Order: sequence, then C-alpha cells, then structure tokens
Amino acid sequence: GPPGGDCQAYHFSPAPPFRVVLLDAYDLSTLGREPDSPRYRESLRLLREKNPNDNLNSPAGLQEPQFVEFNGGFGQAQLDWFNEVLKLSDENQEKVIVTGHLPIHPDASDRVSLAWDYQDALSVIHSHQCVVCFLAGHLHVGGYCLDSHGVHHLTLEGVIETPAESNAFGTIYVYKDKMILKGRGRISDRVMHF
Repeated sequence: GPPGGDCQAYHFSPAPPFRVVLLDAYDLSTLGREPDSPRYRESLRLLREKNPNDNLNSPAGLQEPQFVEFNGGFGQAQLDWFNEVLKLSDENQEKVIVTGHLPIHPDASDRVSLAWDYQDALSVIHSHQCVVCFLAGHLHVGGYCLDSHGVHHLTLEGVIETPAESNAFGTIYVYKDKMILKGRGRISDRVMHF
C-alpha cells in the first residue's frame, strides 16, 4: 500500500494481465478527520489558500472550482506510490484499471467535481502506457471521455438519485481488448475498447 498515514489506496491483480488500482481521493481532505490532526490542518490550509469564500463548499469566483470542501485530493505521497505501481505494471505489460471516487478528467466531469490535484494524477497516468481506464463517481449525472492518451474516463451515474421503487446497478465485463458496462436504471451501457 501507499506510504504511512491513513491513506486507503491499494492495488491487486484479479487475473493476468490486469491490475486494479484503488486510489484514495480523500487522502487530502477535511472530511472525516479530527480537526486537530495534521492531515486535517494541511488540507484546510490548502483549501483556504485556493478558496477564499466564507462557505468552503461554494465554487463562486474560483479559478480552480474543484477546491471545495466536499472534494479532496490524492497528495504527493500517494501519487508517488501510484507512479511506482504503474512503473511495475509497464514492466509487466499489464493493463491497469484505476478507480477513485473523484473524477480526474474535466471532460468526464463538471469542473467543480474534480479531485483537487486531478492534473497531477493525470500526469502520472499519462507518463505510463499501462492505464486503460479510470472509473469514478461523485458527479451524479455521470460523464465519459476518451482522453488524448487513449485512457477511458468513466464517471458512473449516482445511484443515490434512483427512485426508491426501482433498481440501479452496473456490471462490468472485462475482456482482453475491452470492457463492457451493462447498466440498469440510471447506469448507462458503455463499451470501452483498449
């Protein structure tokens, strides 16, 4: 796992040649942390530096609207760890599926719902050949793009918006050359070739 602290990132290989990396998009965050903890203070300092609004959940007037309290970030230590995992995956010719709660590509999200340091996460991904897909949530309307490096960015629709009398879920089928998402309810079907 990633270095120290309470970061919840990890990776595993369900079957060769695939690796799944789960990133902790709230490693930098004020949410769920004790106000006297060093990580809380560091996150609040960064948030206040980027967001001068009285309401830290308001993106009003921000150049970087993702700096709101309901978002978070990965942090440099986790991104360094992530880079090392991807180096090994490149060497082993693996196909990597990355997941994180917050989207990291502006074309698969609105600008407000992105991870604080989404550009740094994208830079790590784009410096490797192994990543085929980034799966996210957070933005309830969902989103999708295929980026300039051939990485699919899929932001899944929020099942929390589903009426109580119905179902919403998705199943992802992974093949050697593609992933197929079969959705029900709010979740849209999608085929992603790699």
